[in-house]
Amino acid sequence: MYAAARSKNWSRLAIYADRGVIVLNKPPFLVCQGSDAQDGEDQKPRERNVDKFNDLLSDLKEHFHLDKVPHTVHRLDKSTTGALVLAKNLTSARQLSQQFHNRSIGKTYLALVRGGEKSFQARSGEIRDPLETDGGHVSISQSCKAKFAATDWELVASSPKVPLSLLKLTLHTGLKHQLRVHLAHSLHTPILGDPVYSRSPISEKIARTVRVPENRLFLHSSRLCFSRFRKTGPNKHFRLEVAAALPSDFVTLCSDAGIPLDKWDISGGLFVDGEPAGHEIPDLDGKWLKSSHRT
Repeated sequence: MYAAARSKNWSRLAIYADRGVIVLNKPPFLVCQGSDAQDGEDQKPRERNVDKFNDLLSDLKEHFHLDKVPHTVHRLDKSTTGALVLAKNLTSARQLSQQFHNRSIGKTYLALVRGGEKSFQARSGEIRDPLETDGGHVSISQSCKAKFAATDWELVASSPKVPLSLLKLTLHTGLKHQLRVHLAHSLHTPILGDPVYSRSPISEKIARTVRVPENRLFLHSSRLCFSRFRKTGPNKHFRLEVAAALPSDFVTLCSDAGIPLDKWDISGGLFVDGEPAGHEIPDLDGKWLKSSHRT
């Protein structure tokens, strides 16, 4: 298990905050959904796990001196790590929700996938296969019930030692398990650690060369990019991008496999209109809150 996921000091997960938003670096195994159960009520293990998110919101409310708990405008799957944005107030929640609805928020993911350089016919591409959900399972489908799904991918690097590659993914739509299904069944390079959409065991070569933790899906919400506005000046609109550092086991696995990583993927950071912005965004009273620990 991960210390961050067990800790009661949930505010340590915050990596950026300003007047309107908080961005967390979500650890694995955290469910991004609260429950209405009260303390002392009998709860099943899944319900207790879900209720951790209520604890997180309450801790953030106290830490940032908010009148109410932060608003949930964005979710990540339980197994996915990385950048998760919350709104401090109703106005910011409406603005962010509108951007998500309009698909104007940039969502970039990093994934370790099973497949070497020869698994890819090009260095980048687009996947537009529609997806259908049936009983919780998602599959590519051409039926009238299927929904449009759009994923762009780019091959960042492949291991010279084992059949593993690092992909940068741009998520244009946000359907359930979209990246997992597109990579496993469209690109035929399933995400490392995915037990649902790839049930074959990892190759002996991978098992001999690198240590793959159990129950870990190597999919990381690397960056979120959204519109913000300055109070004064001729150019009030700008794009703020928050990069969440990769978990330590992700970095270690890439190092052992010989896959190079960009420095910003290791450290995280802030960007304004595509340029590094240091540790503060004065126009928003924004601050980089990089913690001393890594998820």
